[in-house]
Amino acid sequence: MAIAVLYIVFGVTDLIIGPNADVGIPVGLTGMTPAELEAEGPSAYRMFDFMTRTNGWSLVMIGWLTAALLWFGFRRNLPWAWWVMWFLPLWTVGIGVFYLVAGLAPAQAPPPPMISAPILGVISAAILLVSAPRFFRRSE
Repeated sequence: MAIAVLYIVFGVTDLIIGPNADVGIPVGLTGMTPAELEAEGPSAYRMFDFMTRTNGWSLVMIGWLTAALLWFGFRRNLPWAWWVMWFLPLWTVGIGVFYLVAGLAPAQAPPPPMISAPILGVISAAILLVSAPRFFRRSE
């Protein structure tokens, strides 16, 4: 549940603050801060701002959907909920892959989501593996 709440918090931050919510993303991908991107091309920056806020909304929704799935299915040990929860580690590891595919700006640190997303994916997968026995006990 903590991971679901974390996604909601990250999403709300992106929605409210926009591109300045995580300056490491544009710097890692382009070598430029949000202010430098805006100065270079206001139209392109507007699109970046829109996509940041849209992704923020997506994070909020992923967080709420994950929380609902945990609350209504996983907590009740319903096997379908365990299987569906595997989309969370798959999704988070995929975020890191997107950054690898996009490539980083020379001499820049990796954007924070490139590091944190796979870590959250591994943590989520570990939780699912540890919790598996309670979902698949044989009824007597």
